[in-house]
Amino acid sequence: MDSRSPKATRRRALLPLDIAPQALSISSLNYRRGVAPHRSDVHARVRCEFVEMRGFSPTIAQAARLFQLQLDECGRILKGLVEEGFLRQTPDGRFRLPS
Repeated sequence: MDSRSPKATRRRALLPLDIAPQALSISSLNYRRGVAPHRSDVHARVRCEFVEMRGFSPTIAQAARLFQLQLDECGRILKGLVEEGFLRQTPDGRFRLPS
């Protein structure tokens, strides 16, 4: 390609810009920075995961990692769902939907 062709002259050297980076705000995402999720939101999320993934049977540690919860908090939530009858706990300590 000839250096005088229009395509060769379109490329220009990139110059550094003096623009400070800013955080983006996307209001449609309904993102609340620094606000912990409401307890009922966490319960609903855990319920939905079990409903969506039939055959899902995690231990407390596995569920805590998946749901990004503290181990004790996740244990309380799962045991509460067992008491409600939504889940059952197997003899080996796993949680699953009743069959």
